[in-house]
Amino acid sequence: MDGSNTNLTNAITGVALQAVFVAPSGFAATDLAGFDAVWLDGFSKYHWSSGDDLSAKLGTFMAAGGNVFVQNPGFGSEELALYPLGAQLAASFTYPPGIEGISIVDTTGPLGANHAINQGLVDAGLSDWDVSAYGYFTSIGAFTGLTDTGTAGQWITIASQVGSGYLVYTQQGVSQFLGTGSDTGAGGRDQAARFLSNVVTLSAAAPEPSIVSLVLFGLGLTGLLGAKRHERVTPRGARPGLPVRP
Repeated sequence: MDGSNTNLTNAITGVALQAVFVAPSGFAATDLAGFDAVWLDGFSKYHWSSGDDLSAKLGTFMAAGGNVFVQNPGFGSEELALYPLGAQLAASFTYPPGIEGISIVDTTGPLGANHAINQGLVDAGLSDWDVSAYGYFTSIGAFTGLTDTGTAGQWITIASQVGSGYLVYTQQGVSQFLGTGSDTGAGGRDQAARFLSNVVTLSAAAPEPSIVSLVLFGLGLTGLLGAKRHERVTPRGARPGLPVRP
């Protein structure tokens, strides 16, 4: 996630989000307490000293109500087991060529197609990104599967509530696709940005805060990202009694 990439930053601001980018090497020193969500890229490295504990830090963040969004975990410098609940997971790296077709899980319950993360998303919009996904999960433990390759047991996006927050893992290359500035006939660019926004604003509480702020880490740079619904982004907890929206 490169803060100098205007294609990426324009996509972020296009869905009323605001970002500040920080190098992944600064993860251990970054205070997450004032933010609502964290976005990490699994190709980056976050453990730079023996005292760094990625899982514990993110676990504390989620326990307090924060959301964590990780794309492409297990394919880069950090093993899956180093991520929160990562020991439950296994993944297969398929790039090249990667995966083009993405299918939203078909269910009439509150999961899959009806899950808040998938609201407004369609199969065609999540597919044909040149490389839609770099692999898939072969084991998801207690996570809920939200999208797959169209083949049973090949999961693309999975989610779990952790404490008062959410943990969302995806093998889709969201930042990579948004960074290219490309689009698809099915509006893939808008769909990728909507996917990101859905995760950032996801709330275990009902209703959800009207202003959301996010911390992002990935692809050589890390960033702070927040939904800018008013004139400025306000850190979580900074304004007690803030009006909420359904």
